[in-house]
Amino acid sequence: MISKILIYVDDINHIEDYRKAGVSAFLFGLDEFCVGYNTYSLEDIEKIDVSNKYIILNRILTSDDIELFKKLMKKFKTIKGIVFEDIGIYEVLKNSSSNLEMILFQNHFCTNSRSVNFWLDRVDSVFIGNEITKEEIEEILKEAKGEVCLHLYGYNQVMYSRRLLLSNWSLEFDVPYKNSNIITDKATKIKFRALENKYGTVMYSENIFNGKDLINLDNVKYFYVNTMMIKHEQVMNFLNSFVKEDNEDEGFLYKETIYKLKERSK
Repeated sequence: MISKILIYVDDINHIEDYRKAGVSAFLFGLDEFCVGYNTYSLEDIEKIDVSNKYIILNRILTSDDIELFKKLMKKFKTIKGIVFEDIGIYEVLKNSSSNLEMILFQNHFCTNSRSVNFWLDRVDSVFIGNEITKEEIEEILKEAKGEVCLHLYGYNQVMYSRRLLLSNWSLEFDVPYKNSNIITDKATKIKFRALENKYGTVMYSENIFNGKDLINLDNVKYFYVNTMMIKHEQVMNFLNSFVKEDNEDEGFLYKETIYKLKERSK
């Protein structure tokens, strides 16, 4: 199943190791279009010699951003597909002559088969939300009209805001600014990893999500490995053995999200 892994590349120097492990699909953050990811210019991405090359655009966009994307899209030569959050990208791609694959990646959406199938009628694949159980994922896969994408490994994104939360905190309380900050909730003592750039703030889970129990599921286009903030050696250990280390957990695979609404009886 390694051949079905889509891996986010936070360091180009690691690509050869990923290839040796059997990975053949690679995801790159695009300058000006990401929050919480290391990014590259389109020119640098085009120079990278890999097959199945995807770019991610994971922030909410303005009209000016959409116009910039339209200009950049004309320069695409080796890009196979776009992994995106903002529906404006879908509107651009569906009305273009491009053959780019479209993969919708909205972290907390597509948590039921109706949502998934709505989008599978319009795009090539969708990411299933990262806060549902393995049993619920299996139910969705049985009903899905096409192949979906699943989180397999990495820090799960908890929230995204267009506000500069770390900068605002620093100014409001006159404390030293620190990016890549770890914030602890006073009530639950749960820790969150916060990353900020000029486009907003992303918070990730305290532990690395290890979804090794998902690897044999069918009807999956890609299993996503997010390498951000993880030591390369630990990523490679996962790719080579799928073992779970001390700072890794199974997320919500075997426990329901406490704020999830129940299905309403008919």
